[in-house]
Amino acid sequence: MALGKQLVAALRRLDAGGTEGPLVVAHGQASARLELADRDRYSAAVRSLEVALGEREAPADARAELSARAAALIRRLSYLEEPLAVWELEGGERLAQLRSSPPQREGEEVAYWEVTLRAAERPTASIARYRWAPGMPEREVVVYPATFALIGRLADSLEAALAEAEG
Repeated sequence: MALGKQLVAALRRLDAGGTEGPLVVAHGQASARLELADRDRYSAAVRSLEVALGEREAPADARAELSARAAALIRRLSYLEEPLAVWELEGGERLAQLRSSPPQREGEEVAYWEVTLRAAERPTASIARYRWAPGMPEREVVVYPATFALIGRLADSLEAALAEAEG
């Protein structure tokens, strides 16, 4: 069973109603951590999803690895509301951020996806939806309603993009 299928199976096994995250599952060397606000029979209110691969040697060229993983993520997550683009890439910090480009705008409010990549001994990719409007002290996580199938697809896309860049 793929990581996404494992995650969907774990969601289905949860007790009904009011369940809050995190939910952690593993498949082979990969693992997923899903932060939930709530769930019902077929969907969940997602705060964030993080996928990590198994431990390995830290990359010699973190910038090149982050670039490859970012490109793979942009391709594999093309089904999101907005396309993703690299927002920040810090080889020294072994960190890259991708964001919706352009973000969704409703008046002065902005909503966007953000994917954070970490190039380390255990490569990770996490995704969350955010919103910001003038007057807000800082952005806030949007609790995103998603079917179990979409959650599984997101987990598989993150895992595949991380693995693809491993080559």
